[in-house]
Amino acid sequence: MFDWGFKDGPPDKRPDTKGEKTFVWILVAIFGAMILAAIFSDFEPRKLSIIFFLISWPILLIIHEFGHALMAKWLGWEVLMMAIGSGKVRATKTIFGMKVEFRTIPLSGFARTRAADLIQPQMKNFLIYAAGPGIEIAAVLLLAIALGKNEMLSQSDHIGIIAAQSFSAAALLGAIINLIPFPHHTEHGMAWSDGLGMIMSWRLPDSYFAQQIR
Repeated sequence: MFDWGFKDGPPDKRPDTKGEKTFVWILVAIFGAMILAAIFSDFEPRKLSIIFFLISWPILLIIHEFGHALMAKWLGWEVLMMAIGSGKVRATKTIFGMKVEFRTIPLSGFARTRAADLIQPQMKNFLIYAAGPGIEIAAVLLLAIALGKNEMLSQSDHIGIIAAQSFSAAALLGAIINLIPFPHHTEHGMAWSDGLGMIMSWRLPDSYFAQQIR
């Protein structure tokens, strides 16, 4: 669930030939069969955590990107668009007045924002980057408060507890990955992880944001 930053979009590559597409779907089928075999061989409820973890990933991707976008709107900045997933655009919706693209592979996404003022723009840019992993961590804390620390950290055969634990594990993993500061080259230019964006926000001059406003 890597966030590709606010300046550039994610890579939009996908299998081009029929043979490549067939190969990808074969790999997906094999991977899915291996997961199902592992779950239903000597089945016990705790094995469902694998499925809950995988289901949580795209849900958290949506939460993560909306965290960025809603923080930008709360600060008075413009949200140009959001992308949920990578690859081919499958649907486009307007949600809370924001253009949202839903793409083929729900593993990464991005939110494009634009400065609307020069009032502490570095701080606002920092907060927008931080909002993605921040909302994931907040979700884990809310679950821990609702269920109790003991329930969240102990083994259980209760389906609801297993689902909450799996969701929390996915959320924390996603937040940690996004907070690692490193850049990525994409077809559209340079993109920053949230961690790098938080650091670089303080190095951007006011002229950078002024150019966005113009």
